[in-house]
Amino acid sequence: MALLQDLIKQVDDPELRERILMEVNKLNKQKKFGLVFEEHLPECTPLYDVRIKRGSKVALKAGKVDDIYLVRSIAGANAICEHRQSHEVKEFLLDDLVAIAEFGEPIYPYLKPIDSICNAPDSDLWHTLIEADNYHALQLLEYLYAEKVDCIYIDPPYNTGESDWKYNDNFIDSSDAYMHSKWLSFMKKRLDLAKKLLSPKGTIVISIGYQEINRLMILCEEIFSDRNTTCVTVQTSGGKPNGGFTFMHEYLVFITEKQFQAKKMSFTGGVLRSPYEGLTLSTFYKTNRPNQAYPIFIDAKTHNIVGVGKSLQERITDGSYTGDKQEFKYDYDEAPEGTIAVWPVSSKGKECVWRLIPERLMHDWKKGFIKVTQNKSSKNRNHYSIQYLPEGVIKKIESDQLIIVGHEKDSPTLILGKNATVGGEIPTIWLEKSFFTVKGSSVLKRIFSDNRFPYPKPVSFIKEIIQGISSENSVIVDFFAGTGTTLIATLLLNAEDGGKRRCICVTNNELSKGAESRLKKQGCNPNDSEWNNLGIARHVTWPRTVCSIKGVDINGDPLKGTYGTFHEAYVPDEKKGIYKKVKIADDEELAKMNMSDGFKANAAFFKLGFLDKNAVALGRQFRELLPVLWMKADCIGPCPELNIEDLPEMLVLPENQFAVLINEAYYAEFDDEMQKHPEIRTIYIITDSEQAYREMIRPYEEKACYQLYRDYLDNFRINTGR
Repeated sequence: MALLQDLIKQVDDPELRERILMEVNKLNKQKKFGLVFEEHLPECTPLYDVRIKRGSKVALKAGKVDDIYLVRSIAGANAICEHRQSHEVKEFLLDDLVAIAEFGEPIYPYLKPIDSICNAPDSDLWHTLIEADNYHALQLLEYLYAEKVDCIYIDPPYNTGESDWKYNDNFIDSSDAYMHSKWLSFMKKRLDLAKKLLSPKGTIVISIGYQEINRLMILCEEIFSDRNTTCVTVQTSGGKPNGGFTFMHEYLVFITEKQFQAKKMSFTGGVLRSPYEGLTLSTFYKTNRPNQAYPIFIDAKTHNIVGVGKSLQERITDGSYTGDKQEFKYDYDEAPEGTIAVWPVSSKGKECVWRLIPERLMHDWKKGFIKVTQNKSSKNRNHYSIQYLPEGVIKKIESDQLIIVGHEKDSPTLILGKNATVGGEIPTIWLEKSFFTVKGSSVLKRIFSDNRFPYPKPVSFIKEIIQGISSENSVIVDFFAGTGTTLIATLLLNAEDGGKRRCICVTNNELSKGAESRLKKQGCNPNDSEWNNLGIARHVTWPRTVCSIKGVDINGDPLKGTYGTFHEAYVPDEKKGIYKKVKIADDEELAKMNMSDGFKANAAFFKLGFLDKNAVALGRQFRELLPVLWMKADCIGPCPELNIEDLPEMLVLPENQFAVLINEAYYAEFDDEMQKHPEIRTIYIITDSEQAYREMIRPYEEKACYQLYRDYLDNFRINTGR
């Protein structure tokens, strides 16, 4: 309906327009079933590389990209334009305009080299970062890697209603009545293309929040009906209150082949954990769980629990406290003589509640399921920390899966044997603290020393996903690359197991809403150098990639720390009859990897541009297409460049394992070169004759052969309107 309403607005007759709108509104009130969403007006893309000419669709650089004009004529530095909806005729400077393409119109992309880093000159493995709108980048990737991609991970906008993404150059917030249908329309177009990239055994994994998980699941089941769609819950923080609920998790949607077999993951089994966990429950407060807000009394000499005080709820019930729950003070002076009061206060000093009610606490203390230790946090007044055994651990004890070694000295607290996590397939609930978003922020801050990007995914989290669904030679794609964590995770995994996974990341170069507004007030427009330099691709993603490979921060100083994350645990010391506190790595291999060591890896940075179809057909833009040919030939070796004015008759590149016959009259000489270089795996023949092409590739049946420019032009002309 949204598309229909947008089209109705273009009707010139006001009376007819109003009548049609009335009928549409009647239809809009009818009940719908299943996943029904609006197909919105096509997304528009600015084409900064395309020359504006008569008949071009254009928009103002300082305006909205979907506010379209048609160029009627060009006179010198000016263009006479007609507004597509109002038909108003205006004159603009050509420098103030940009050509645009609407969804479904044929575009002819190329890759403009921006930068590269080579820290492994002896390796022919190259990773790529592409700055682009991901829809058009996916069109290019379909031409390059249809059915060749083994692993796609994406972290798309969560559609929180807080202007966290754009549709047609407009930030989408909760005031937009069509925010959900626009998001679905946006995602469907991209997932339709992503499906064409997947190899038969390939897997897509999508990170998403609670705002769109239900709609995304249904959308994926419709698009990928021949595959399995599975939802995994991941705890990502200590909790974010919203609407009376505390959201502590996000989701992963796995789209896998029917007979999917996961690879081994680091956290799914055999990891040693202390059986005891903290008793404080920091995500709830005394206002909503007053029966769990009470003091625990510890004997000052024996350090044992001797009792508990009244809970806030008990005090309210018996009338000993009549004030507001929020105003209730945790009183440390009410402890009986010879004891010390311990209240539920988090390690950060925030008042909260205990996980157990008083009766259950005393029951578990007598059973040996509660542990008292010295408190080392300086942010609260508690002298002691209280820990407990969760239900799952108690069941392991009762079923003899966890051995009781003994009791702590002069205490009922149990000393237990080694407690290891249980392994298996990919679990549908992930509770690892190393996956919390704060872990990703800390790594990024070591590079930039500022908060350039909110809530980046932790490297260890993405590494686990890739590890579980890829093999050592997989092609990995992330077309919502953000800070480039997927590329760093790929480098880590390759360094860990010696693999040759190749990662292709795509991100736009957009700014946050605040930064965009600030630059516009300063007179900057999209594609200005200052604007581009502050976009995410050039301000975050590529600098992070370079710094990570070199092992330095943005100032060139060695990076501190390792890629590992750690947790504290208590392990039994059988000789002393006590538990000792130790620091355990969540992933032992990552804990050994110093960030300052960098990576023996290579990466190239490109910007997606657009070519004139006629110039391509005439062969005038071969240089611009060379990086595309390099990528289609699997990105082997450094991306070649042509630094001579005249094109050679042929281009034979053994180090890149591809060759191009530019002038078909030199086929005999080209064939001689092919005999000398059996390592050439990909061959491009430039010819207009289909018959001649078939004749020339006959000796190369075991190689990948393509006819230029027909193969390229046909791909982007045929694959339109999707």
